[in-house]
Amino acid sequence: MANDRLAVAPAVARAIRAATALAEKLELSGPEELVRYLPRRHEDRRQGWQPSMGLPEGPVNFQGVVVRSKLNRWRGRRCSVEVDLDVMAKGLETGERVRMIYYHLPFLARAFPEGKKVAVYGRLDEKNGILRTIHPETETIEEGKEENIHLERVVPIYPLVAGLNQRRVRSTIYHYLRACWPAVLEAFPPSEEMPTREESWRTFHFPSSLREVEIARRRLAWEELVASQFAVRVRRAAREAIRVERPDKIRDLIGPWMARLPWKMTRGQEEVCRAIDEDLALGRPMHRLLQGDVGSGKTLVAAHALLRALEHGSHVALMAPTTLLVEQHAEALRKLLPPRLVEVVTWTSASKPGPVGLFPRITVGTHALFAAKTKLSRLSLCVIDEQQRFGVRQRAAFLAKGERPDLLVLTATPIPRTYDLLIHGDLDVSYLREMPPGRGEVRTYVREGDAEEKIWAHLQERVKAGDRAYVVVPRLGEEVQDPAEEASVRRTHELLCQKFGGKKVALLHGRMKEAEKVGILDRFRTGEISVLAATTVVEVGVDVPEANWMVIDHADRLGLSQLHQLRGRIGRGGKSGTCILIQRAGGPEAKERLDFLAAHRDGFLIAEKDFQIRGPGDTLGDEQSGAPRYTHARFPFDMPILELASREAARLWESGWSDWQGLVEAEKRARADFAAN
Repeated sequence: MANDRLAVAPAVARAIRAATALAEKLELSGPEELVRYLPRRHEDRRQGWQPSMGLPEGPVNFQGVVVRSKLNRWRGRRCSVEVDLDVMAKGLETGERVRMIYYHLPFLARAFPEGKKVAVYGRLDEKNGILRTIHPETETIEEGKEENIHLERVVPIYPLVAGLNQRRVRSTIYHYLRACWPAVLEAFPPSEEMPTREESWRTFHFPSSLREVEIARRRLAWEELVASQFAVRVRRAAREAIRVERPDKIRDLIGPWMARLPWKMTRGQEEVCRAIDEDLALGRPMHRLLQGDVGSGKTLVAAHALLRALEHGSHVALMAPTTLLVEQHAEALRKLLPPRLVEVVTWTSASKPGPVGLFPRITVGTHALFAAKTKLSRLSLCVIDEQQRFGVRQRAAFLAKGERPDLLVLTATPIPRTYDLLIHGDLDVSYLREMPPGRGEVRTYVREGDAEEKIWAHLQERVKAGDRAYVVVPRLGEEVQDPAEEASVRRTHELLCQKFGGKKVALLHGRMKEAEKVGILDRFRTGEISVLAATTVVEVGVDVPEANWMVIDHADRLGLSQLHQLRGRIGRGGKSGTCILIQRAGGPEAKERLDFLAAHRDGFLIAEKDFQIRGPGDTLGDEQSGAPRYTHARFPFDMPILELASREAARLWESGWSDWQGLVEAEKRARADFAAN
């Protein structure tokens, strides 16, 4: 570390002053902390792309000179900025053009004057014979002595805050760390065939090749995953240390209920119910996740858990993300549970249950259940459906309504077993893989966009024969950036009204009020409506057994797991169903994905494939509660590192973890997180 009281070279003094100012801007404790301020990615700018190389598959780097900048406006406040570049090679203009396009950022029209030289990083496509890149990253090229820091090398790209630009951050960190590299504490134990933390950080700041960066990234990913897996073990140990007193059984509900069930549980349902019974007999709270494919009978298992808890005289509640799903759960429970055994009531923002009656009560509700004013006396069991749609704090607020209640969470979005290590390591996990009898077979077909008219004609025949159909389009039509590429359910609804008649077609989307949604689905269920044009809002909580047709337009825009969830809306009434996936883009890769879905019905297999293709963020959704966010780990590519990290965390948990600062900090964070949630 440099000491300001000692005489230093003027260049080093300037580097220290600039680094100190940058550290203050980044809210770091001092310039030495810049060694921890790692790049978020790297660009290989040693050999740029040129049009003669053809259309690349991934992002590319190239340089160009602005020859035109134009602002286009249309309908309301929508706009686009087009910037035409003359691509440069070896410092000379080639005459080849690439168009940069930015939507709804009108100020950028002034940021690219003619003659300006820019470095560009982005994905290229071709439309109407024009090479273009949408919302690329750019950097102004300035001639000067620092050009070898920013160009013609593997360049680190740092995260920025307001008031900073990439060149300033990169140049400041480069000069400071070259002159004043600080001591780096090794916070995690060494790993065979991996560099140390200090070596990895040095590589990130001063890379010589992308291969070298990847080796360093794997080490940093390993540190993240060891800390994550260690934290899982801390949380599990903390949970298992909690003790609860189980009240005596005061009534028998399971026996009479099972005697009246009109069908036999599947073997999988029986196994899960036994596991739940064992949990509810332990001296610690149950924390169990039930994963089941669409239609696998999770509601029946949830009913068993609710009744078992009620046998001990307590209050139980089931929380679902929407009013629509709450109403359907309540109706399903009323059908499953015989009258004069329990009372099923609903609690939403629009309605509250009355005073407790003569029978044990099951409360089914939305987010209203964890509102501050909601009182659920003696709450002993919390069941959460579609748990991935609730945040960690929301689940904690719900559990806080009871005194260390048991928890059962349900999901119809199967999560790959490998990823369970990351987000459910502190939960007991059960699976329902076997389908109950009575489910119809759903046949799936992939068709291209030019088959649209044939699809509508065939659907008209099926509707005349009495079938009911969903037509799903990913977008509502108000948030798209490029109207020429709009995939709008509103436009599809207008088209279907022309073909089927306005009285037989309805529109359903997420921005409607809950009462309006319920009314439309009731009309669809009774047959007053034959075709329902909808967004992906029908993915969850829509149960219309009479519907046996589904057309998903622009299916290439959705992930396999989401498509499988949508497909699960049909074939629920015992009749076979037909699902047609219309592909309009994506090429052979999208076709391969959709063909895989058409060939398979196992939701767990489909989730594993989706995980391999898209990674956990897209597979689980951005709001997947509890899913860790990593800076360096990449999935599914780093699954081997995760397995190594899990074994290392287990070894360190037994002994020796307190010697490593990274694990000490992980332990403190995990205990604080457990206490807060």
